[in-house]
Amino acid sequence: MHHQLQQETLITSSAVKHRHGAELWRGTWVIFTKHMHKFLHNGQEVGGTLAAPILLAATFGLGMERLVTTEAIAGLNYLSFIAPGIIAFTALSGAINAGMPLLEEKIKGVMKEYMVAPIPRLSILLAATASGLVKTVTQSILIVLVTLLFGARLAASPGSALGAALVLTAFVVTMVGFANAMALRSRSIGGYHTILFLLNLPLLFFSSALYPLDAMPVWMRVVAVVNPTTYAVEGMRRWLFGGDALDPLLCLAVLVATAVLSIWFSARTFQRAME
Repeated sequence: MHHQLQQETLITSSAVKHRHGAELWRGTWVIFTKHMHKFLHNGQEVGGTLAAPILLAATFGLGMERLVTTEAIAGLNYLSFIAPGIIAFTALSGAINAGMPLLEEKIKGVMKEYMVAPIPRLSILLAATASGLVKTVTQSILIVLVTLLFGARLAASPGSALGAALVLTAFVVTMVGFANAMALRSRSIGGYHTILFLLNLPLLFFSSALYPLDAMPVWMRVVAVVNPTTYAVEGMRRWLFGGDALDPLLCLAVLVATAVLSIWFSARTFQRAME
């Protein structure tokens, strides 16, 4: 009898876990599709995110092409050198926009409706993270194609392209997780954009996106070494365009660590916001 009760308890527990997982997936998918539908029908968000990187490639990249010698940047043409930085800039801009749906839903009271809906609360954060990841990675891939059209020279095998994709994904997860945490902490859209835009350009300029690490002053190199953007740029540069960059496996390891830390920070902030 006791053994039978144990078996029934285990079966019941397994059924509850399965039902909870199904509800988590269903809730995440519903909110995810809502965010993506809004994104795809908002031309200003799509165009605005892509406009600045394209402008950077068309002006700064092409304008500096004849001023920078290939010997200074490991034999690459300048557009190939800064292409990973333009991709990283796209990811940074996309991550800022990725936190907006969460902030708008919090301000408009939609999040309270989610909380009383028959879905796990965690699905709110998972949907925001997943939609931000998909949107930002898609935009970054489009920018890769744009840089190739402008003259960047790809030097990647299928294996190195996969490595670059992993680097980009880890970097995007890092920035989207941080953006979601800031969205949950912000009380207004203006405050959110002020915080994130103040970080956006310093993260780009205090990295190796536009100039090599060994050309930086010592103090600037120290800042670049603790900047996750540097590892995203160096990893993609080495795996996609060749040249003398940091070990891409080191870059990937650092970005995976920052992604885990960012997701933890986002989850912790979300937990406190739900209390």
